Amino acid sequence: MKLFTSLKQVIWVTLFLTLLSSSSVFASNLLITRSFSGVWDMPDHESQGIILQIGEQEDEFGDPKKVGIAYWFTFGLDLETAWYLGVGDVNGNEINMILYAAADVGFMAANIEGDENVQEIGTLDLVFRNCNQGQAIFDTAPEAVGSGEFRIKRLTSIYNSRCSGGISDDTPSDAKPLKLEVRLMPARDDISGSGKAKFWERADRSDFQVEAEDVPDGSYRLEVCSEDRGELIVADGEGEMEFRTPENDSKPLLNFDPRECLIELRDGTGVALTSGDAVLSEKEKGKKDDDDDDDADKIVIKADLVSSGKIEGAEGELEFEIDGDEREFEVEIENVPAGMYSLVVAGNPVADIKVVEEDGKTKGKLKFTDPKKEETLLLDFDPRGEIVEVFQDSALILDALFPDE
Repeated sequence: MKLFTSLKQVIWVTLFLTLLSSSSVFASNLLITRSFSGVWDMPDHESQGIILQIGEQEDEFGDPKKVGIAYWFTFGLDLETAWYLGVGDVNGNEINMILYAAADVGFMAANIEGDENVQEIGTLDLVFRNCNQGQAIFDTAPEAVGSGEFRIKRLTSIYNSRCSGGISDDTPSDAKPLKLEVRLMPARDDISGSGKAKFWERADRSDFQVEAEDVPDGSYRLEVCSEDRGELIVADGEGEMEFRTPENDSKPLLNFDPRECLIELRDGTGVALTSGDAVLSEKEKGKKDDDDDDDADKIVIKADLVSSGKIEGAEGELEFEIDGDEREFEVEIENVPAGMYSLVVAGNPVADIKVVEEDGKTKGKLKFTDPKKEETLLLDFDPRGEIVEVFQDSALILDALFPDE
């Protein structure tokens, strides 16, 4: 690593930390969030880099918008040290900034409104491949610093934070758990069936799921806010897509906010299912959907727990059952090392799962019932429509968005 190998480099890093207060192919599915704030090194150049801050500024209508502020420390054409200021809007995985230069400002000089020594000299665009790598492209007059580009690499980040490039990075740390949904209805006379879109948000995670059922088998394109978000395959009349931030191997990165958006599924003819004028909102329901009919048919809902990749081969199952006045929820995990695991539902720890080895296999199981039965735990929560997770210490091992019907 080049930094910290010379006195000049130590001085450069010290300057960075003092000021810090908080044409390649790049991944367009990345979202620049506040987690991109930090010190970015120029690994191909000596003792130079950028301090980047993602902030908020009012637009012309008084609404808040996300902006990037970059302090670029480099050398001018006279080979003297110089720094430039870039300010501009965040657009997906890019920050498009106007570049300013300051010159002939004296040490501890008094502030002067409209100081002519600070002037606009061109543009600076930062384009990010991921949370740790990017490219800077600058364009100024030849008498300034000319035009060109250089690699940037993250050197520091916000203390105790994690960058995923998804929308959960911008969720406030004190955000309360939120669950929203909207129904998707047929948009044409030749389409039957229906669908549903659901959005979950917590301080550390966001999920977006779209389901379709009783519609013709085939390939559908999902559009959210009129932007294509991928392919949904329907087989045997059912299909679903799920996005998540932080992402895992089985769920694409949720790098867009579906709230307040028109949600549509399109086939080869046009719009098949649509949310119409409705948007994602909190579901209105009574105490429990089935409480008014104690004699209703038995209901069984099942789902597989999906491995986060932390433990190879880890798997599990969830099952929720309603039979008259009785409710039961069962959780089973296997192919994980023996030990204790935490079960978390809707962000709340509910019990520990003890995994033991038997006949060369490892397995752990919990059963909740209401009313409580002998050798079961009291089912005093409803897992339907919630995120169910299994942790080992603080590491996520398995999770699922449990269906609500």
